[in-house]
Amino acid sequence: MSWAFLLLGSNTLFFQAVSAPLKYLTPKSEKHLSDAIVVASAGVHGSGAPTPGSTLRAHAAGKLYLEGFAPVVIITGGVTKPYLPPVDIKGMAIILQGMGVPPQAIIIENRSADTYKNGIETLKILQRLKYKTVLLVSHDYHLFRLASVFKKLGIESYTFAANQSYPKKAIPWWRYFEWANFNRIQTIFHEYFGLLSYKYFGRI
Repeated sequence: MSWAFLLLGSNTLFFQAVSAPLKYLTPKSEKHLSDAIVVASAGVHGSGAPTPGSTLRAHAAGKLYLEGFAPVVIITGGVTKPYLPPVDIKGMAIILQGMGVPPQAIIIENRSADTYKNGIETLKILQRLKYKTVLLVSHDYHLFRLASVFKKLGIESYTFAANQSYPKKAIPWWRYFEWANFNRIQTIFHEYFGLLSYKYFGRI
């Protein structure tokens, strides 16, 4: 089995065949005026500091706020290891405040543990505030699952890829296979099966 995988992994046509659906499933990354910016957490370290993924997403959300694309930033995904039961994602909020986002413009959703619950718990906040549109911020590989959940919940949403927003040229996530990195390949399979699970079982 390992020899077969290595053989396929060295084939450019195999890469193209695998990556094509991922490329077209990934939502367009765009800046769009909305009622709220919703940024998905990517976890925290044991110290409480945000992971590099969470840091990047928070920074992208902060830039969008400062550019005037929404009046509030909602951080979603408060149930993360090693913090169970949930606590506020203080690290991401601190990054936003350090960028100049006022505390009153930051809302922390700290009850969800996965993408589906991100949508459910954020919807409650949006309904309370009577907000209709959101600008979703996450990594490109996560956006189509996140956007699918919000669409199913009837929330009008736009998407913005945090890792595609900086001058350094980023590698499109659907090309991770070509870089022979186990963690990146694992990401692709996780997103494939996550999308199928959501589509057919309503859970992610």
